[in-house]
Amino acid sequence: MKLITILVFLMSASLFSQAKVEGGGDAGKHPDIESQKSPQVDATEEGLDQQITDLNERLMKHTKLFRTRVEALPGKTVLYKGIEEGDDCKPAPDNKQTDAANTCIKIEVFDFEKSEEGKSDLNIGARSKYIILFYEGGGWGEDPIKEPAKKLKKIKSKIILNNFKETDLKISEVTDADPHTPNGKAGENKHDEKITIFYQHDGLPMRQEKGAPPAEQKDRKGYGLYKLADVENTKTHPTKNVFKQTYYIKHLIQFDKLFTTVFDSNDNRANKRYKESNQVLKNSLVY
Repeated sequence: MKLITILVFLMSASLFSQAKVEGGGDAGKHPDIESQKSPQVDATEEGLDQQITDLNERLMKHTKLFRTRVEALPGKTVLYKGIEEGDDCKPAPDNKQTDAANTCIKIEVFDFEKSEEGKSDLNIGARSKYIILFYEGGGWGEDPIKEPAKKLKKIKSKIILNNFKETDLKISEVTDADPHTPNGKAGENKHDEKITIFYQHDGLPMRQEKGAPPAEQKDRKGYGLYKLADVENTKTHPTKNVFKQTYYIKHLIQFDKLFTTVFDSNDNRANKRYKESNQVLKNSLVY
């Protein structure tokens, strides 16, 4: 008799549980975003945000290169200075590199698909990336070497991957609209509200030559323009952290090093001219 009572109780419990699932009770719910939040994920993001803030501060110091006349560049690299025009840097007329009216500097690196494998000559595809630093204009000094670091208004990056063989074109643009004013309370370094991403694949979503890029659509997430703040960052999908850690921070580091390399190489050329001038004067004492 006891065995029959236990079986009846188990069957009733099973049916009750099933009814809750089919009826939309708690057992049928998917975990919500709140339950997916993680202190560890938040702590990691806080550290990543601090790294971005520090790198932005380092980029400020490239005013010396911004004011220096550039005569030598690494291979596959283009650099020019100009005036801010929307999210772009319009080249200064007649390449006036040291014009006091200039407010931005752009450096772009070109490469080819599979170049790291020695297959550039196969013409598989092209790729390029650039960064633009928009400085607050006015008040530039006469000596580039003594130019103090100046606040950045904006940082714009663009990456293009164009695989000719597979007719696959991917374009990604990242804009930090205010690199030095982290969003949030004092002590926080939230960049999410200020960083926007525009992603386009094979021309979709279509973008007009002028005007704001099309916004992300709810049924096509990840395409178009969206704020980093709208990207999920949970235990299951730490997408923001992945973006900052595996791409954006490394991207800023690479260009920080490139700006430094370009300045050092051009500064050395100038110092060599001093040595050359001294040698000429020394040789003149012979006769």
